[in-house]
Amino acid sequence: MKKLYPLFALFFLLILGFTVSAQEIKSSKVLTYHGESENWSGAFTTEVLNGVVTQEGVLKYKGQDVDSIGQVSCSYETTAGGLSSTSLLAGSGTNSPIGEKGTQKSIGKGGNINLFSKVEMVKVTVKWDGKVESFNLYKQ
Repeated sequence: MKKLYPLFALFFLLILGFTVSAQEIKSSKVLTYHGESENWSGAFTTEVLNGVVTQEGVLKYKGQDVDSIGQVSCSYETTAGGLSSTSLLAGSGTNSPIGEKGTQKSIGKGGNINLFSKVEMVKVTVKWDGKVESFNLYKQ
């Protein structure tokens, strides 16, 4: 019986390890990033829930003339993946998306689940009306 004790202990530790790993996969982890440039402010959120990475970027124009901006292309780049979108700003006209006036929202799923927690910075590139502006968002 004394020879079987180490085997029972090893079996118990393996079961305990698998239980902890399963709990880590099911728990939600959220990381947020914020930053701004001369004309834009931005936020980026990464959430991992049940092994699925969801990313959301929100871009806000800092000026008052939202209606004159036109189409805005925005990309968010991280070491764990990226996200991009092109649309009018919310509240800028009859065909504009719903949301807070002067904002653009980008949502996507995917990315490297093993790298998401190591991302310290998100690079944002915004293109509008023949202009380009880049800035960084930092982990909060």
